[in-house]
Amino acid sequence: MVKRWGLAGLVVALALSAPEPARAQGQPINKQITWTVFDAPPYTIVEGENRDNGISDRIRRLLTARLTEYSHSTMTVPFPRVLASLKSGEEWCFVGGVKTPERERFAAFSRPVAMFYPLRIVVRASHRARFEALGPLSLRNLLTEHRSLRTSILRNRAIAPAADVLFREHPPGQTYSEFGEAFRMLLNDRLDYLVEFSSIAAYHARALGAPDAFVGFPFAEENQEPVFPRVMCAGTPWGREVVARIDAVLAEERPSPAYRSIVEAWAAEADLPRIRAVYDRLLASD
Repeated sequence: MVKRWGLAGLVVALALSAPEPARAQGQPINKQITWTVFDAPPYTIVEGENRDNGISDRIRRLLTARLTEYSHSTMTVPFPRVLASLKSGEEWCFVGGVKTPERERFAAFSRPVAMFYPLRIVVRASHRARFEALGPLSLRNLLTEHRSLRTSILRNRAIAPAADVLFREHPPGQTYSEFGEAFRMLLNDRLDYLVEFSSIAAYHARALGAPDAFVGFPFAEENQEPVFPRVMCAGTPWGREVVARIDAVLAEERPSPAYRSIVEAWAAEADLPRIRAVYDRLLASD
């Protein structure tokens, strides 16, 4: 009996010490995805009655349900940290990143997942006449000829190509780290205007209990085409493999009525015709 147990023990010991079987070709090395979010309603909503029901939140939930070969966790962090961590190779992903040449140096991007549209110069409704008196608005003109008018931008944000160039050439005197802060400052007359997408402005007006507090003006350099946010992951072999899987899911899901309803969620009624008119461009874009 002793000899039998000794032989069995030897077999178990050899089995435990044997090398692991080689991974199947193409199998991800890391089966975990950490999804990063920050408070950017109505795209990502981290608190309140609409928590986790923003446009990017719903897309993230769809992806986590389809990417069953991965385990998933969510981490709330400021957006500048998202970018810094992707630069250092953290195995994170973020739903809603805008692709730029600078970001492509450290991040992998999926196909477009939604759209930012239309872009507006947002002011307090009580200041409407002041801005109407300036004639057809130009962001360049506001940043150069009307420097006394106060504005601010989110740190490290890419808004739209023409606006990004102007903000780099004529940076505002201040920046902010979260959207709610900026709209509180606008409501409290600590800023004169923001350059923002109409759905974001409308959401924050409601959240502040002042749904009619802001008005949005078109301006000369506004994006005539939508800005397409994407899933942004670390630009590593791991990140590129995750993005390839995400792209496969998006190819199936984006044409569906259910996905279209996600993209249209939170849009103002007045903006829906424009969003619907350009939806096919989202489907055709890569």
